[in-house]
Amino acid sequence: MAVVAATSADAARQQGPAACEQRTQEIRERLADVRSYAVVPTRAGFETAGRRTACLVLGAHGAVYGPLDRHRTPGMWFVDTANMQKRDCLDAPSLRRAQLVPCNGPHDQQVLGFTRLSAGTTLKKAAAQSDAACARDVPPAQYGYDPGVYEAASWAAKGAWHSGTHVVVCSVQRQNGGTMEGTEP
Repeated sequence: MAVVAATSADAARQQGPAACEQRTQEIRERLADVRSYAVVPTRAGFETAGRRTACLVLGAHGAVYGPLDRHRTPGMWFVDTANMQKRDCLDAPSLRRAQLVPCNGPHDQQVLGFTRLSAGTTLKKAAAQSDAACARDVPPAQYGYDPGVYEAASWAAKGAWHSGTHVVVCSVQRQNGGTMEGTEP
């Protein structure tokens, strides 16, 4: 996600991890279950690494599938919910497929945040419980959405259940199933 220059291998080792935490903070705040990881070069590899520490964002408990942040392009289809980010706008032609679309145009949903379901919840049960959990934990009204017009929606995927995190992506949609536009909050 970023690189941090250093004057020496010792400086990279001492300052690289903290600098990577800082450089990746914004993207980590928009994702559900990730952490920063600094790839600090050894003394022998310091020059080969361009005198830099590489800053990665990894899934804390499982893989993050696909590109993140500015490396994503409108029109990409989500393979898993792990790389859905807060404030993403989605075109959702079905309950199993979502496509990243520009927020200033028509879209079906917008990602607001994340919640976690209990460890005993199966993926099948998550499908029935996640909308209510999102309405409770990430209510659209907190983001300026009129509760008379909008409702909570959710996305749960196999990756979050196989890793044991049980993270659900919470989004907002129109109650009447209509398209949202760039004028929403």
